[in-house]
Amino acid sequence: AEPTPGPRDALVRIAACGICGTDVSYVHMGMTPGHPIPLGHEMAGFVEWIGDEVPNLRVGDRVAICPSDVGGGAIGTGGGQGGLTPLLHVPDAASGRRLFKVPDDMPLTTAALAEPLAVGMQAVNQSEAKPGERVAVFGCGPIGLMAIATLIDRGVEDVVAIDFSRERLNLAKSLGASNALDPAEVDVWEELKRAHGTAPFMFGPTAATDVFIEASGADSVIGDILSNGRVGGRLVIVALHYRPVPTSF
Repeated sequence: AEPTPGPRDALVRIAACGICGTDVSYVHMGMTPGHPIPLGHEMAGFVEWIGDEVPNLRVGDRVAICPSDVGGGAIGTGGGQGGLTPLLHVPDAASGRRLFKVPDDMPLTTAALAEPLAVGMQAVNQSEAKPGERVAVFGCGPIGLMAIATLIDRGVEDVVAIDFSRERLNLAKSLGASNALDPAEVDVWEELKRAHGTAPFMFGPTAATDVFIEASGADSVIGDILSNGRVGGRLVIVALHYRPVPTSF
């Protein structure tokens, strides 16, 4: 059925919508039994209709869409709307926290990456990484790459990227990562010692890495970081983990 928006709402003709690992999890695991879950929360498109009470937007504007529940329900993550649709009803567009205009020269396929970029940025925010600190990013999928891009943009230059994919590691290097490690080819912790220097540890010197960002989703990584990270190091887990992760204290 065609959506019926109100005066504070908007309709957006979707031009691009990413498929997130969360969407795949919803398909495999489901959510609340008996409730449909419209999917798609990484999207951009054209404003097709605008309510009378929505300021600063007009029909035809190119926009990225915030899917969070900032009023009117979440989009694509358990609410009544999802971005994998030709025409998206955007509740409470009048709040100014839903639709964000994008430059005319930016492809909408790029604009749809605003949401994963925000996730990567928030991981860096949580890490409180500062210029001069040494960072290791485990997992160079979209979120890990967004975190690397954010770190470099903020002047954090000593960033080691870790992934099994050569293509992803090359992307990380192109974004500014100072080192790129494939765990199938090298001992990651020995290489981190070479890249970041060493710090004292009760079982012998360990890598002096200041910040670890876990974006791989591999359960073993968390235990490895907790076992090998230096005293005072910081760990941010941005990937989803569905099983308990054992570790020894």
